[in-house]
Amino acid sequence: MKNNQYCYLKKAHGNRIISALAISSLLLLVTGCDSTMKDSKSNDSVANTASISEQSSLPDKTKNNSDYKAVSKDGFVAADDSASTSNGVMEVINANNQFAIAMYQQINGQPDQADKNVFFSPYSLSTAMAMLYAAAEGETKAQIQKTFYYPSMDILNPNSAALYNQFNKPNPDYKLATVNDLWMQQGLTPTKSYVDAVQRYYGGQVTTLNFKGSPDPSRLIINKKIAQHTNQMIPELLPKGSIPSSVVAVLTNAVYFKGDWKMPFEANSTYEQPFYPLTGEPSDVKMMNMQADFGYSEDKQVQVVQLPYKGDHLSMLVVLPKSKDKAAMQQLVHDLSADKIKEWNKDLVTQEVNISLPKFKLAERYDMKGLLSNMGMPSAFKDKAKFKLFDEPLAIKIDDIYHQAVVIVDEKGTEAAAATAIVAVEASAPINQPVKFTADHPFIFMIKDNKTDAILFLGQVNKP
Repeated sequence: MKNNQYCYLKKAHGNRIISALAISSLLLLVTGCDSTMKDSKSNDSVANTASISEQSSLPDKTKNNSDYKAVSKDGFVAADDSASTSNGVMEVINANNQFAIAMYQQINGQPDQADKNVFFSPYSLSTAMAMLYAAAEGETKAQIQKTFYYPSMDILNPNSAALYNQFNKPNPDYKLATVNDLWMQQGLTPTKSYVDAVQRYYGGQVTTLNFKGSPDPSRLIINKKIAQHTNQMIPELLPKGSIPSSVVAVLTNAVYFKGDWKMPFEANSTYEQPFYPLTGEPSDVKMMNMQADFGYSEDKQVQVVQLPYKGDHLSMLVVLPKSKDKAAMQQLVHDLSADKIKEWNKDLVTQEVNISLPKFKLAERYDMKGLLSNMGMPSAFKDKAKFKLFDEPLAIKIDDIYHQAVVIVDEKGTEAAAATAIVAVEASAPINQPVKFTADHPFIFMIKDNKTDAILFLGQVNKP
């Protein structure tokens, strides 16, 4: 599965916005006086812009050359997790999972959401915003912290680094990788402490581009890297025309995962079966089937099964309402919480399960500006926003935020790019009597790290 997001920063006259936004990504808008921008390299050529794609960082004066960096044979640069602790990692994971549920509920609450599928990566969104949060100040910082549940910066940064290193650790059983980039306008002077934080704790590569003189070639360079890191599942995150010449910076995050099931489904056991949507008539879908031992739990409201990926480091948790009624799913969405997910994970017991799960592919894009504003951080999108990315007196605000995520689930496994009240648990069925788990109506699923229970991807299948 894959997904990514990025930020653009743009220039404006004083408090008046010069240009609007770019579609499908995380955009940051920069305001500043004309004299500041005239000092930049406005005459840089398209050729210079194109060659920037080979650069991995800013000029030497802004590079962080600290000796904490450890470079692997494939070029991966480890983040600095020397100050991380097990408790600190759990604080960052709890923040990620709380944000995952809040965003999931926010998406489901949109008037136009109705029976649409849901799929996004809370980890990708939270990581991209954490890179910007490092430059936030005042009320802007406070609102972002509250929306994303971030712990204090001294906990967030080194423990985010620990997760970044863990998720990028090579594994022969699956492919999981996350990449962070900060793209900045040539000629401006980035705040050194900010660039150091992005590089040190988020493994961020910092590249200068000529957005002002060559916006579209810059867009193509960014798209090319995103496509490479999502195995071409997201070939054009930035559509044509999405980078105006007033952009001064773009933040991007890409997450890619591909894993085989520990116990693959047999293709000859896949058959057509009706799937009952929340509204409307049922339709036939390709339903995979298997009977085997899985982690299983249930309560009065739902059945929960955990499908491990090869290697047992990652798994998919599928949560199926016992009732096909629309009200049952609505109640599940309303009651969902990080504590509830912890309870489900804790109560999993190995049980023989006869599982039927539809094959599905989800490709979703979200305009995060409205969603995040409603969740509590409106000031970040307004003229009064405070972000310190450059030494120049530029006032920065987020212009818009978009997020794209893709997931494919079939008999072999999963490929993806781009995460309360406790109900008493009912006793599991006798171990010698297989439990039927038939996902022939809408269900929630999440792909999580088994070691930490961090939710990397979260979705809801309404129409396979």
